[in-house]
Amino acid sequence: MKKDYMTDTTYQFALNELQRYCLSADLVKEPGLPSFEIRVRNGRFMIAAPDSLEMLYGVYDLAERFGGYSFFEPGRDRYDAARKMLPSDGVAVPACKPLLKRRGFIQEFPFNDETPDLFDWMAKNKLNYLLVWMKYYDNLSDPLKEAARLRGISIESGHHNFNYWIPGRKYGSTHPEFFAQINGRRIESSDGKSQLLLSEQLCTSNPELRAEIAANMLEYCEKHPEIQTISLVPNDGFGWCECDDCSRFYDKAKKGDFYSLSEHVYKADRIYHDLLRDISARLRKTRPDLQLTFCAYINYCSPSAGFKLSKGLAVHFAPYWRCINHAIDDPECPINSHYAEDLRRWEAAKDGGEINIYEYYMGVNFYLSLPMIHFQEMFREMNWYADHHIDGILTQFHIPHWSVYGMNYALMARAARGEDQEAAIPELYRTLFGRDAAEAEVFYDRIKKLLLDIGACHIPYPYSLLSRAEIAAFQEVHALACQLAAKQPEDRFRAELVIWSEYLIRFKELFDQYQAGTLDEPALDRFLAWIHTHRNSRVFVHEKYDFYFQALRKALKNGTKWLHFNLDWEDDYIRRHSENLF
Repeated sequence: MKKDYMTDTTYQFALNELQRYCLSADLVKEPGLPSFEIRVRNGRFMIAAPDSLEMLYGVYDLAERFGGYSFFEPGRDRYDAARKMLPSDGVAVPACKPLLKRRGFIQEFPFNDETPDLFDWMAKNKLNYLLVWMKYYDNLSDPLKEAARLRGISIESGHHNFNYWIPGRKYGSTHPEFFAQINGRRIESSDGKSQLLLSEQLCTSNPELRAEIAANMLEYCEKHPEIQTISLVPNDGFGWCECDDCSRFYDKAKKGDFYSLSEHVYKADRIYHDLLRDISARLRKTRPDLQLTFCAYINYCSPSAGFKLSKGLAVHFAPYWRCINHAIDDPECPINSHYAEDLRRWEAAKDGGEINIYEYYMGVNFYLSLPMIHFQEMFREMNWYADHHIDGILTQFHIPHWSVYGMNYALMARAARGEDQEAAIPELYRTLFGRDAAEAEVFYDRIKKLLLDIGACHIPYPYSLLSRAEIAAFQEVHALACQLAAKQPEDRFRAELVIWSEYLIRFKELFDQYQAGTLDEPALDRFLAWIHTHRNSRVFVHEKYDFYFQALRKALKNGTKWLHFNLDWEDDYIRRHSENLF
């Protein structure tokens, strides 16, 4: 066993985890293996692995497959003695090269008291990457950084961060020329006044701005020597600079695309990628070891002409508002087929760099615990990604709605490692529902049928589902959830499926009342109050509801039309989706 610090501490941790889960096995290093392998010799388990991290993964795999444990939820391990077994001598779990090398989560909230459970769950499910906002990474304690490192989790401090590198509160008065010019005037950054900074960008062609960004990046990495990956991602939305120098990068006759919600603005790929080339070159002069990540999103989804994904660069490709009724590569889908073509272009642009998928296996933040059943499609997608030289898969997530989307998270982890769909999905049903696995499969299949019945495509925002689904379909789902829960009333997960399915009925009733013109604010208050009575469940991300339904409350007060979040451009796409997709 190589005795460097990382290997030694993770190896010792793997030994401790064997004891924690009352397992008995020999840990053996075999450098030539592509991953861990579980063997049985003379009635005793052996975990052979190329390194200590794979040994740790092997310990958790042994606990789940043969030790009676289930690691479905963070902080809520399950144990069923009836599932313990000792297979016959031989290879019980063969070594298999992971399908995608980078597998992880995107965290859009501060670290909290659930973070240790999150890191634990990630390692148990063989996830190795966490992308967080820089403002949250700055508050991550050293012990938690060590907990992540011990479990082989790389943390990227990044996400939308133009305002982090050039904060308005610092540069707004001294360097107004650093900020975008719109309609002939420099914007006043709302940094310090707003958390969103929606559609507020920088004057990215300014050479002094570029030098300042690079200098700030290098200073940040000196303060955080553990950081190996740094990002440069625009603030969310649009709002690119229109000064003379920046305007050279636009052809205002060439707009974005319908599928990526950017047909109303011109493309920003050339100006963004020119900035990336420059910043990457500046960084590599001093820190050639750093990886610079960036985003492919909305009106900069594809590589611009001549742009190469060179060594030291990695793109996070975000299929925002993708169709969740089709796989990403389905040629019949008028939305996803375009995203697949973008990915082929990024594949062609690879020149030593890397591609990660930035996914939304929880719909999106304002899909609000509405159903997304993506089990079979996920396995197909992972194989397609591997075939097209994609390096990683990351998804947004929240622990507070785990009972809604946890199946997606768990199966994503299995699919990205290369497990077989025909084995992984039924095994998860058996693990969670035991002898009621067949009924649980009927429950999830009925939800999937509900989604498919509303039309070929489904974009994950509430109007897309609630405007087309009938309340009877939600009632049928609720009845199935109640039947599952009645068979094992003490099971918390089943009880939360009942809460979830009742919520679907209540949300549909609220939506229909609004459409009929009978909804008032007291009814909205009652709906939100009911949601908040379930704060101890893992069904709702509560703060999202209070924030989102401000839009509906405003519409009720003003007599205006409510479609989503009262953003004109976004509502317009919903109208056009209704005309063209539904």
